Amino acid sequence: LKKAPSQPKGYLELEQLDRLIAAASNPRDKAFISMLGKTGMRISESGQLKVTDIDFKRGTLTIVHLKERLKLKCPNCGEILGRRHLFCPCCGNKVDQAIREKVEQRRQRVIPVDPDTLRLLDEYLRWRRQFPYRGPLVFPFSRQRGWQIIEKLGRRAGIKGLHPHSLRHLLATMWVSRGLDTKKLQVLLGHASIATTMEYVDSSFEQLRSEYEKLWQRKEDETAETKD
Repeated sequence: LKKAPSQPKGYLELEQLDRLIAAASNPRDKAFISMLGKTGMRISESGQLKVTDIDFKRGTLTIVHLKERLKLKCPNCGEILGRRHLFCPCCGNKVDQAIREKVEQRRQRVIPVDPDTLRLLDEYLRWRRQFPYRGPLVFPFSRQRGWQIIEKLGRRAGIKGLHPHSLRHLLATMWVSRGLDTKKLQVLLGHASIATTMEYVDSSFEQLRSEYEKLWQRKEDETAETKD
């Protein structure tokens, strides 16, 4: 038996995204799901999105990605160290206890957003005026709450194993399957390295191989029928 090619982790079909949006019972959840699925935005980025980041006229979103990383320094000379450094490459002293500093990395990108998602965002922002929240955030809830919303809608729509990255993967797999520019996909997804983006290309190639094998399998079946 031939082993069927595996789908990318958390693979989601466009039809399933439509089911998730339809399963949402309020404008907030519909806009939230549509935005994640059609822009490839990280769930952590959605929690930082501000109303002023949405440009309804241009049809764009400005996404700010904040990420903390730990920086290690030599306690003697202040040289930056790698995690495996036992001795400082600058002063040569043994490092018993490195100085640990948290550094915030900030990246920003502007991406297009489709008309349907813009419409859902507009409907949601109008709908929420009935509530007391008047802050700048589009979705003023925690990352954990976002997970809960996605899992709840997944159960309603009958989609098992759904997680936030399933929605992010949707844009990437559709983009690659249509043969579009991988470098532009890197910009859309906000990947620091093209190597991360290329993982989707590898997954798409496996799907291409599967279809290719089916093509020649049909030819073999036709030949066998002719001989019979």
